[in-house]
Amino acid sequence: MIALKEITCRLGAFHLRPVSLELREGDYWILLGPTGSGKSVLLSILAGLIQPDSGQVLKDGTDITRVVPERRGFSMMVQDFALFPNMSVYENIAFPLRVRRQPREEIGKRVEAMAAQMGITPLLKRGLKGLSGGEKQRIALARALIVKPDLLLLDEPLSALDQMTKRELIEELRAIHREHGIPVIHVTHDFEEGISLGNRMAVIHQGEMIQKGTPEDLSRRPETPLVAAFVGIKNIFRGGIEIREGSPVFVMGDVRFELPAGKPGEGVVAIPSEDIVLSTAPVVSSARNTLTGVVREVRPHPPLADVLLDVASLPLTATVTARTVEKMGIQPGKCLF
Repeated sequence: MIALKEITCRLGAFHLRPVSLELREGDYWILLGPTGSGKSVLLSILAGLIQPDSGQVLKDGTDITRVVPERRGFSMMVQDFALFPNMSVYENIAFPLRVRRQPREEIGKRVEAMAAQMGITPLLKRGLKGLSGGEKQRIALARALIVKPDLLLLDEPLSALDQMTKRELIEELRAIHREHGIPVIHVTHDFEEGISLGNRMAVIHQGEMIQKGTPEDLSRRPETPLVAAFVGIKNIFRGGIEIREGSPVFVMGDVRFELPAGKPGEGVVAIPSEDIVLSTAPVVSSARNTLTGVVREVRPHPPLADVLLDVASLPLTATVTARTVEKMGIQPGKCLF
């Protein structure tokens, strides 16, 4: 097991507040947060590139906080890949093994096997000039994996790729994680990317880890409006919570929502847009919250679409399939329930 224990670090005006995290075999951690929140700093501390001011980095119970990067057994892939432009693809992948003075025959076997796994065997004799972003990403990932690391650190690995290449590489990362089983920490600001890969997730903001858990925990039970926004919830409202007939009710202007739980006072409600059901006629059901709204705008993003509604004083977004929009004749001005 690899663990961070109460890690802190000051870099100029930036302050990483006490962070603790445990990485077990099979974990794929996603670190979400805005630019400058401390995600990459945390990766660099794990890699040994930055020394923390306090706290410990532990590997199987041993303190490795002051151990040099090359003796930690970790691999890190940075955002710009950091490939050597004066080397061939083969030489780039082989470089970590040569630094470790592995026999030439062993290096050749491992490079060829890794290149075959990553689908880049035809590139081995080429230089880097003219290679696509996706090809460079595969080369950098092959170089990181060839040393059989105990932890793989990925800093925004998919940020510069087109959508088709990104989808392909998400599938490759899944396959690699299944096959190797090593823990991964993957930094991104894209929740959809994160939920496609991770089984554990944390949100960092201004140097503080404000929530961690499973993707389900964060998307269904966000603890702050910031977490709700980062996990893609489009309906976040501030208002008051009142107790009426023994049940908590959220009040915002003319709109009322019954809540499953809550205490009187100011509060925030986050409603996933996928949880809103639309109908062209009044619905009689066991649903506790049935509202009426008028369509303001339809924003397609195939195969889905966001339907923006005005519900009294409340702007509400529902996400449905593009087929539903067509079938129900949803368009601006239409009244929905």
